[in-house]
Amino acid sequence: MKISLTASPIQARFAPILLRCPPEEALALAAELGYDGVELHLRRPTDIDRVVVKRRASDLGLGIPMIGTGMAVEEGLTFADPDPEVRRRAVVRIRDQMDLGLYLGAMAVIGGIKGRLGADPEGRVARLALVRACCEECVRAAEAANAVLLIEAINRYETDFLNTVAETAALVREIGSPHLKLLVDTFHMNIEEADIAASLRQAGALIGHVHLVDTNREAPGHGHLDMPAVLLALRDVHYHGYLSLECLPLPDPRRAAEDGIRTLRPLVQALAL
Repeated sequence: MKISLTASPIQARFAPILLRCPPEEALALAAELGYDGVELHLRRPTDIDRVVVKRRASDLGLGIPMIGTGMAVEEGLTFADPDPEVRRRAVVRIRDQMDLGLYLGAMAVIGGIKGRLGADPEGRVARLALVRACCEECVRAAEAANAVLLIEAINRYETDFLNTVAETAALVREIGSPHLKLLVDTFHMNIEEADIAASLRQAGALIGHVHLVDTNREAPGHGHLDMPAVLLALRDVHYHGYLSLECLPLPDPRRAAEDGIRTLRPLVQALAL
C-alpha cells in the first residue's frame, strides 16, 4: 500500500485537509517526508494548472490518487436538489473533476455532493431517486472514459443517508458497474460501524480508496484507532491502493504530516502491505 496526504489550494469553510497551499508546495513536502502521493481537494478543476502539477508530481515520483469534490457543496451543488438545473451542474462538476483526474491519474469522488434527503418519508424516497439517477449518469461517463469513480460513506452528522459502508456498498452493487468503487474513511467508520475491520472485510473488492485518519480526525497516532487491525483487514481483502490522510492539520500541518507518516510507514512495512 502507498501513503498519501491531502492538500488544497482553496480555503473552504470546512474540510479536514492536511495542507492548505499550492499543490507544488504540497508535492515538495510530501516527497521530503517520504509520502507516495498527494490527494488534491478542489472546488473546480481550474483551481490548478494541471500541466504544471502533473509534471511536478512526475519529477518527484509521486502519484495523485484522488480529486476531492466536496467543496462544490459550498456553491449549493448537490444531487439531491429538487431543481434539475442544480443537479445538472452538480453532475457536470463531477464529470469535469473526473476529466482532470484522468489527466492526472486520479479518481474523482461522490461525497458530500450527494446532498441530503430530509426528514419527510415521501420526500426522502423522491430525492433518493434523484441522487441515484445522478450517480448513474456519472457512472456512465466513467465507463465511457474508462475511469474509476468513488462514492463515500459519510457519518450521520454530516449527511442523512449512505452513512455506513454497508449502505453505500449496497448502492454500488445495485448500480453494478466495475467503474464505481467505495471510498472508506476510518473517521466516519469510527462513528457508524460496530466493527471497522469486519466492515472492511465485508466491503472487500468494492474498496477503491481509503482515508486513514484517527478517531479524533487527526493524523494516525493522535487518537485510539486500532491501526494494525484496519491494515490487516485491508490486506485480507487484497487492497493495494493508497492510505490517504484526510485529517485536521493539528498541532500544525507539518507536524501532523510528520506524525502520520512516522506512525503508518513502519506498520505498512511490518505487515508487508
